[in-house]
Amino acid sequence: MSTRATRRGRPPKTSLEEIVDKAVELMAREPEKDLSLNAIAKALGITPMAIYRYASDRDELMEAVADRMLRDFKPEIPDQPWQSQIRHWAFATRDYFLANPALFTIIGWQQHIASAWLAQVATLARILAQTGRTDNRLADTVQWVSTTVMSAILMEIASKRSGSRVSMSDVDKLPAEDAELVRSLMRHLLKKNARTVFTECVENMILTIEVSQ
Repeated sequence: MSTRATRRGRPPKTSLEEIVDKAVELMAREPEKDLSLNAIAKALGITPMAIYRYASDRDELMEAVADRMLRDFKPEIPDQPWQSQIRHWAFATRDYFLANPALFTIIGWQQHIASAWLAQVATLARILAQTGRTDNRLADTVQWVSTTVMSAILMEIASKRSGSRVSMSDVDKLPAEDAELVRSLMRHLLKKNARTVFTECVENMILTIEVSQ
């Protein structure tokens, strides 16, 4: 990644690479926070405006950060039926985003979508094209699958952050009929872990696609 030219006789205090490195470091430390130019500048000992010597605008900086954070996300799709390829893509995505939760705040911003993520959308489209879908039907299915997978991952990350679980004492506060219904659900649901829930989500998704072929 190249840096922008600076004024002659004034050596640069930093570089685009260093700015991106610091941004990734800050986001890894506090993944739930939006990327702040002020925070990056403060951590580097420069002014926020100095960042624009290396990135022409916020979009260019965000694109560079997204590219950096997604550069190692290169799931190898096996030469197998599309169902296996969807499973592989979905679980590879889950593992990568669980390890890098800050990605959810960086892959989309101000109506932009990071090009590194759009490459994954293209991969998903090629997989789903094997189901015989084309044109608008393919586009709708790609949107549905990607949204379903990403929503499930985001919910898992949110649950890990909050640590929230269903309390039976809270269930007891419900009207008797509602409480009994919820207890019957919880007796089953509380046996599941996060991976089991995600697996069921992916399998149900595949089944729906198969049935609608």
